[in-house]
Amino acid sequence: IFIMKKITLTLAAFALVFTAFAQDVVIERVEDNTTSLISTNGANDAGVFCADFFTLDADTTLGSFTFPGTNSNGGSIEDELTGADFFIYQDGGGFPDADPTTSDALVNLTSVQLGAGFEIIIDEAADGDFQINVTAANGGTQVTLPAGDYWVAFAPAVLGDSAGGGRWNWTGSLSGAPANAPLLIDSDDLFGAGATDWTEISGLIGADFPSFAWTLTNEESAGLGDNDLVGASVYPNPATNVI
Repeated sequence: IFIMKKITLTLAAFALVFTAFAQDVVIERVEDNTTSLISTNGANDAGVFCADFFTLDADTTLGSFTFPGTNSNGGSIEDELTGADFFIYQDGGGFPDADPTTSDALVNLTSVQLGAGFEIIIDEAADGDFQINVTAANGGTQVTLPAGDYWVAFAPAVLGDSAGGGRWNWTGSLSGAPANAPLLIDSDDLFGAGATDWTEISGLIGADFPSFAWTLTNEESAGLGDNDLVGASVYPNPATNVI
């Protein structure tokens, strides 16, 4: 099955990766749903990925994204980790304009390593919270997105099968209310639900699932002025339309 239920909710332990840049919270979707969905990229298959819609009201230099979730093996998954995959897509009319089977994400950061932009916040029984610092994951180059509509997708990369011992589930947020409902893609149809393209999660699980839980912070732009965006290429796959 795609979903897991947390028996108890713990306070989200959102820690910031300290960089040379001040960070402020831009988006915070609270971890207040006991349902979580698999979002894991196993080495033996194409992975199962989830995506959440968001809107930036102003040009934003991306800081850190924190993703709360659950480890389905009942303990730590650190020994199963090979990295993390992080994507931001432009909105294609209620869906991301690409998916992880291609390298066409606006921000396409794959195999991000621990200590190089990928951090473990919590990794224990029933809890697995992770963080991506975009600048660090992008080789030290800041990424600034114009105001607009986007989708974020994240999955730890693990040994073996996506639904195996390294499986991680991204926790939902009932209080989050983005304009578009969250989506899931299972390109290899590992769960037999036919979700081989982006598919609305509420329909897959037969329950309301309005948003995932996550937090985005910004960071102070290292540009030439308050109104100047930083030119950024996304390593290792240069992105177009990111300024």
